[in-house]
Amino acid sequence: MIAALNFSPFPLYLAEHAEANRKRVPLVVVEEQQVLHANADARRHGVVPGMRLDGARMRVSSLAVAEYSEPDLQHAWSSILRELNDYTPWLEAGDRGRVFLKIDLDEAQELARHYDVPVGVADDLETAELAAVTARPGCARQVSSLEASAFIDRLPLHFLKCVGLTSANYTRLQWLGLASAGDLARWGAPQFRAYLGAEGGALLPYLQGPRRTDLRPYHQPETVRRSLTFTEPVLEPREVHSALDRLASELEQALDGRSAQRLTLTATTPGGKQRASRLAKRPLQQAGHIRQQALFALQDSRAEGRPIERLTLELASPTRVGQQESLWPQRERRQQALRATLERFPSSQRRLVWRDPYAQAADLAWKWEGYVDQNGAYAAADVAGRGDALAGKPGTARRTSRSEADAAVTAAAVPLFDPGSLEGPERSQGTSSAAQGDSAQPQKSEGKRTQAEGILFGGL
Repeated sequence: MIAALNFSPFPLYLAEHAEANRKRVPLVVVEEQQVLHANADARRHGVVPGMRLDGARMRVSSLAVAEYSEPDLQHAWSSILRELNDYTPWLEAGDRGRVFLKIDLDEAQELARHYDVPVGVADDLETAELAAVTARPGCARQVSSLEASAFIDRLPLHFLKCVGLTSANYTRLQWLGLASAGDLARWGAPQFRAYLGAEGGALLPYLQGPRRTDLRPYHQPETVRRSLTFTEPVLEPREVHSALDRLASELEQALDGRSAQRLTLTATTPGGKQRASRLAKRPLQQAGHIRQQALFALQDSRAEGRPIERLTLELASPTRVGQQESLWPQRERRQQALRATLERFPSSQRRLVWRDPYAQAADLAWKWEGYVDQNGAYAAADVAGRGDALAGKPGTARRTSRSEADAAVTAAAVPLFDPGSLEGPERSQGTSSAAQGDSAQPQKSEGKRTQAEGILFGGL
């Protein structure tokens, strides 16, 4: 037989079972200061889902509030599935809060008492789920194949909201005078789809069939886990951080190129286990990213400052990330080749720059210039990645621009012709020695360089 375990709403189930006395007090689960779920005691005081938390506290002064993040809910649900998979391999996981097992009635009653949840037992999956939503917590309700039709005929219509019927369509069906699921089961399939839309197609297996008698195989998600046990409880943050560094390096090696999104840290202390989960924004693949998320999870677990006996890091569902290149990678490859060349030889490449296309003189119409300008940045090498190659090497750009400036000063000090042809030998020797002294000191001031040029051309 098939047993359906009903944990929904799952956040409210976790909140009620977090402490022993929470089931007997008004309790709500909130998200962004808005009531998401409320237990029966809170509903009796007028607290309904969708209400602001301030308004709910005005109705109930002693209101207990619980809030869970998505990683915590996912970890708790995965833990329950792992426990049930150890109990029996015949397992199918539905939406969060619903799980189906292939067990007998006695085993179903045992699980109902253990988890304190309602359990439905039937020959098919859909009838077992309907029986689970009508059972009481901690009890198992069996519906045999001979009683299935009578059970659906007597089932109140509002129980169908637990299997996919929305409140809006439930109100519309009430306007038509329908009070039970049997009244709706007498409709034809075209009427279901025409009046209820997509919900009608989802409700057909529960009311008319076909119903499933076999469970889909359950594959437990792969996890990568590394643990470190201390010989003595650790209190110093330095020792804890060193342990996290070691675990992060081991996880990076165990991933072997794969990546994960959710990290769970479990710190075992003398008072129990402290657990926290983090959902990373970037794929966890490198040891540095894993260590960073582990530190955040350590702060969330509130185990920092307590004696820690064992640390465990767990990465859930590692996957190998594929990279899709562009359809035309030739342009990107050209830019990479140009960038690599400029990194190795900054002043080797030249490009044609148009100055005045309508000028008659060639030197006024266009000119050749390098990709490296006076500031050491790429002028037009790659608009998207301009400055990447020399951004981390400012000294290279400064040395390049400085060497070009030195060459320009040296070239300006060279005379166009030998002034010795117009002057005497003594004048020629003095002129050449002045030119050598000026080229040997290119860093002199502009006034001295102008004076040296006057000496060069003084005989004209």
